[in-house]
Amino acid sequence: MLEKVYIILIISLLFNVLLLGTGSYVVKNNGGFEYIKTKRQSTPSPKKDYAYYLTKKSIFEQSSLSNVDKVFIGDSISDYGEFQEYFPGEVVLNRGIRNDWTEGVLNRIQEIVDRNPKEAYLMIGVNDIRYGTEADVFKSNVEKIVDSFEGKDTRLAIQSILPVNNGIFGNEVTNVKVKRFNSILQQIAEDKGIKYFDLYSSFIDKNGQLDKQFTVDGLHLNGKGYEVWVDRIRSK
Repeated sequence: MLEKVYIILIISLLFNVLLLGTGSYVVKNNGGFEYIKTKRQSTPSPKKDYAYYLTKKSIFEQSSLSNVDKVFIGDSISDYGEFQEYFPGEVVLNRGIRNDWTEGVLNRIQEIVDRNPKEAYLMIGVNDIRYGTEADVFKSNVEKIVDSFEGKDTRLAIQSILPVNNGIFGNEVTNVKVKRFNSILQQIAEDKGIKYFDLYSSFIDKNGQLDKQFTVDGLHLNGKGYEVWVDRIRSK
């Protein structure tokens, strides 16, 4: 009986050694531990946070405010901002929804348009990159968002997508792709004759990454980052 247990133990040990060796080979030949970090990042999807999207959209639609001064439209980078505190004496709405993308904004833009905001600031696109939105689809969606304000007195501004810090956030989003999408946004702004804010250049460090002083997770802004953002709006 003991001999049988001993044999099973030996086989188990040999099997684990084999697994460890195979795992080490895979890691070594695919970029080391950065490979593991990349694999741990599950493929994002707009459906993953859809309940939050629907909840926020419903809350927005129940508001009775109109003729507001400023509205910020976008994803989590807008969602996390306490913009009302930066503009005391004005009515400021935050219409950011985390994990939102151009299709999601387009699906809810009419609620914003109908409030006749004096100024509207759009920042959207990083999640389109994450979800794999094609450049032509991204361009079409943004153009439709902009066209939604046609005939209104709202001064709409397009803001660039912010850089990411790949050393902190990982490689899910590359700044090469961010710059490509920003060039699309800038061209739309020029074609439509509206203001374009190049916020990207205000947040990069000497290595072309989102400066660590402005972020905790490599994607979203910290308090200091929002100060820089709002200062750009104030100095328009």
